Amino acid sequence: MDPVNYKRLTTTRGFTYAYYLGKPSDEALAELDPNDPPLPALLFLHGFPTSSRLWKHQVAFFVQRGFVVIVPDLLGFGESSKPTEVESYRCSLVCQDIVEIIDTERLQDVIAIGHDLLRSKIVSRLGNFYPDRFKAYGFLVVPYCAPRPKSKIEFTSMITKKMCGFELCGHMVFYAEDGSDKLIESQLDSFFSVLFPCDPMVRTTHVAPMGALRSWLEHGKTTKMASYISPEDLDYWRTVITRDGIAAALCWHKGLVTGVNADDDKLIPLERYPVPKPVFFAAAIKDYISPAILGIATTNHHCRNATVRQFNEGHWLMLASSTEINTALLSWVMDCI
Repeated sequence: MDPVNYKRLTTTRGFTYAYYLGKPSDEALAELDPNDPPLPALLFLHGFPTSSRLWKHQVAFFVQRGFVVIVPDLLGFGESSKPTEVESYRCSLVCQDIVEIIDTERLQDVIAIGHDLLRSKIVSRLGNFYPDRFKAYGFLVVPYCAPRPKSKIEFTSMITKKMCGFELCGHMVFYAEDGSDKLIESQLDSFFSVLFPCDPMVRTTHVAPMGALRSWLEHGKTTKMASYISPEDLDYWRTVITRDGIAAALCWHKGLVTGVNADDDKLIPLERYPVPKPVFFAAAIKDYISPAILGIATTNHHCRNATVRQFNEGHWLMLASSTEINTALLSWVMDCI
């Protein structure tokens, strides 16, 4: 992703976002049929603890095919502002920021695509708060998140453990604990290896259970990393955390655990809970702490016009299965036009 294609915008809240704006070349535009409907713009939202670079394979693929893509470094990540007040990360406020970016670029008929729990939640809330601004919604690994105004992490942890047979929420609780930022910053090799493991089962024993991730980091453990993580991307993410710390990025999880976003969900009327517009869900069969079977059931329950695809990979689908993901997304996007 060429640095010259990054732009910056300071939103009305006073936060500055860096975002990648990819536009097709004249050659790519010449390949389009002028009689076809215009292509929608694609908005990609990255997950924790990465940045816009996570979507590099999708950016190259879709720009070459005539799409405009916009990929922000979300609040707390990359080159964007890093406030450490949890309230700054309310979903409704982050959605407001994202819509301001879209407005600045005068983009219409946008399709929003997100990855992991909290960014899938932002895509969900863009649909809940701004249904007229988006044409369709894509979710990788974690499905559409219906509003849950009474949600508590303790209840979620208990229910998911009962359904799956093991805990799924321990890492989220750890991220919200005091001092977790300093521990992560002091053990970056250990941290990155367990988040990008070659063996996806590692996450079920050393990330998801209560206390497991803290123990892993305190002992400085490491495991073999997945080959799809490039040294350049890893060096960049390491540099950002070393330079700016990770406390801001962890505020996303603090908002989840403390109930800030549950309060935010009270603003959404019941009639906006179901999603009538097209939805794409990419289920990761080997992401054992985001079980595919639960994601598929959730998607089919809440989304009236859903396309579900399953991929035999773990959490980082856009990297590990980039060709398959790109092909499936393109097919779905073209069906949405």
